[in-house]
Amino acid sequence: MFRRLSIVTIIISCFLSDSAALNRSYPEDRVSWTKGIIVSYGMERFPVKETGLPEDSIDGSVTSLNRGRIEAYRRAREQAISGIARMLGGIRIDPDTLFDDLLERSDAVQSRIVNLIARRVKLSEFPVDFYTSGCRAELKIGDLLQAVPYKYPAKSFPTRIDNPIPTEYTSLIIDTRGLGIEPMILPSVFDEDGLEVYGRYYVDIRHAMRYGIVCYVYTDDDAVKSPVAGDRPYYAVAVSRLKGCPVISDRDVRKIFSSSRTIAQLKKTRVVFIIDKAAK
Repeated sequence: MFRRLSIVTIIISCFLSDSAALNRSYPEDRVSWTKGIIVSYGMERFPVKETGLPEDSIDGSVTSLNRGRIEAYRRAREQAISGIARMLGGIRIDPDTLFDDLLERSDAVQSRIVNLIARRVKLSEFPVDFYTSGCRAELKIGDLLQAVPYKYPAKSFPTRIDNPIPTEYTSLIIDTRGLGIEPMILPSVFDEDGLEVYGRYYVDIRHAMRYGIVCYVYTDDDAVKSPVAGDRPYYAVAVSRLKGCPVISDRDVRKIFSSSRTIAQLKKTRVVFIIDKAAK
């Protein structure tokens, strides 16, 4: 636990100053896999003298209301960005790796995360009450791919010629509910022999920057409404799990990989996992 905190502290200290957080009365920080975002909140109340006038937090002198609010927002912003940085460590990259693992092993990854947070975090200021300012920070999970030092060789997908009637599909939807599939940035799909048939080695990673290499949803309706599903998705039910990822039947593999046009859609990361709601 100490190592994790020390690494996050290093990241935050590159561009944040210390800030004491108030008791939170706003939404909880969260990683939303179905929305593809990491969200954190900050809130700060500027000090007020007994006379009711705003007080400078450094020397205690009287300051203007506008200046007090600007300072409160600055501190709320720091809290919100700190929350984003704290949550990164627990995000799973692939079946074998948490973000924490990369942060512990690589100074380069730490530097990339610092730059990524500085460039890509979206900040929204909002008033909490007359004396208090709040800030919402949001980072797309897909943006984290820029900090992951992996290669994406774009290998050819396996082809199957043993399916008598090749059929074209616009995407692949896999129902993983009941298997405890854990969301991750770079998941895989396996066949019944344990061979990977979908994952980072096969996709064109440029298409993953917006939605990831997999879209996560909770229901069948959300799956078909997914921006990557298209008008003719192929629906498969995972038969088991391997390394925290779904395994699909040989019959499904034959049908999916019988058409070169379907394979071209998979290369564009048009894959949806329906997951249990408990798997946040």
